[in-house]
Amino acid sequence: MELLELQLKLKLDDYEIREYPETGTMLIVRKGMKGLPDYSVEGEGITIEFKDGKIYTIDIYDPKVVQKLKEKFTIIL
Repeated sequence: MELLELQLKLKLDDYEIREYPETGTMLIVRKGMKGLPDYSVEGEGITIEFKDGKIYTIDIYDPKVVQKLKEKFTIIL
């Protein structure tokens, strides 16, 4: 299996972070964006959608990936 590492730099003030404890998932949505994304990239447990050259949403649907993210960063919801 080939490993691809992706590093993202986000200004979190531009995004709303929604955590769903009942499923262990997380959704990060760019504030004020409307409509459908232009394209998306899928990874292991995560989908990143883009619109107008900007990150539109980050859907982290694998609870293990959410846990790894929370271990590395402190996100106040």
